[in-house]
Amino acid sequence: MNQLRSLFSNRSFLSVWAASAVSGLGDKIAIVALYLVVYHLSGRAVDLGLLAAVQILPAIFLGPVAGLILDRYSRKKVLVVSDVGSALIVATLPFATTLAEIYLLAGLLAAGRQFAGPARLAILPDIVPDGELDKANALTMTTRNVVLLLGPAAGGALVALGGTSSAFWADAATFLASALLLITQPFVYLTRRTPAVPGGKSAEGRVLLRAWQGIRQGAATVLQQPRLRFAFFFMGATVFVTAMQTPLVVLFLKKILARGDPDLGFMLSAAGLGGIVGALTGGMFRAGKRPLRTVTWLLAVDGLLLVAFAVNVNFLVALALFGLFGAIGTVAQISLATFLQREAPRETRGRVFGWLGSLMGPLSLVSVFAGAVAADAVGVVLVLALSGLFELVVGLVGWLRLAAVPARPAIACEPAAPAEPREMAGKA
Repeated sequence: MNQLRSLFSNRSFLSVWAASAVSGLGDKIAIVALYLVVYHLSGRAVDLGLLAAVQILPAIFLGPVAGLILDRYSRKKVLVVSDVGSALIVATLPFATTLAEIYLLAGLLAAGRQFAGPARLAILPDIVPDGELDKANALTMTTRNVVLLLGPAAGGALVALGGTSSAFWADAATFLASALLLITQPFVYLTRRTPAVPGGKSAEGRVLLRAWQGIRQGAATVLQQPRLRFAFFFMGATVFVTAMQTPLVVLFLKKILARGDPDLGFMLSAAGLGGIVGALTGGMFRAGKRPLRTVTWLLAVDGLLLVAFAVNVNFLVALALFGLFGAIGTVAQISLATFLQREAPRETRGRVFGWLGSLMGPLSLVSVFAGAVAADAVGVVLVLALSGLFELVVGLVGWLRLAAVPARPAIACEPAAPAEPREMAGKA
């Protein structure tokens, strides 16, 4: 509890934490509206899958560039610009009347997330001591799951009372509130960062060359460190089987369980409730000593539960299983985030997180389209069941293979950067 008190006295962390919670609440409200708009316009699994796909594309193209920007410029300023831009985009969604317009705006909104998500992960080690990173990630995930508990249910209620436009307006307001929370709090940084791309009035070609070299350096960081490399390959296999599941669950809820629009919000909220339990038990008080091994066996368990979900036709049982999905996913995310924050070198941390989205994006696209096409062809139940079986196999194989992956040598760890005076280093 003393470490939690330390986190709550860290005003820089509190600013990032609160801003993430506020904007996250709006996002969970709006995502319900987005999927329901597309469902009512089309009702086809392929179109729901396309909605998921257009939100993946920005990660493919922007990941390395976003990571370089995060290492070159103030991560706090990137968060603020992303929030303001996202507010403008989501405020335009109520005026969209065709699938093409919705897809375009959803893709632009996802582009903002591609900067904001890695920025939040990369900035934590800048403002939170290493020994408190696991607690910071667990507290963040606890709040995120509280938001997941409340947001979708609120989204379903808003859609039922005022239509999808009310959900989009609420999301825009939360983005602006998030930006204000970040702007009004000066940050105190623990260490000095060296820009990844030197400044100065270089020729355009030389600037582009340096930028490309900086992007490649992020990829080299991943490829040259065995544990990072294993984590990326394992996450790739995981993404391939899990990305398809969100649009399939929407289809499963509507066509197999025959539930109404507000029930989609309740289903997602159940995952949030489970996530709160997962965050409290999985990382709040004690960091896992072997986070990657924890993730592998959690994926195997998740696969078994997904098979049970696919063959179930009772809504209350589905809610309970979704709660377990939330708990398992939260513990896995805490373990992965803490591992990557500690394993990635400080000066390339933004690019490591940026490449994560870029490499996972193509796999997500293939997964979403394959799942949607398969669901239309053979049924959503069979596709979900096979997805769960594949999760089980990937988790077990990852658990067995991890024993052969060498740990990062202690001598390879980067030296600590000199601390800056708090009153000077704190201005972002």
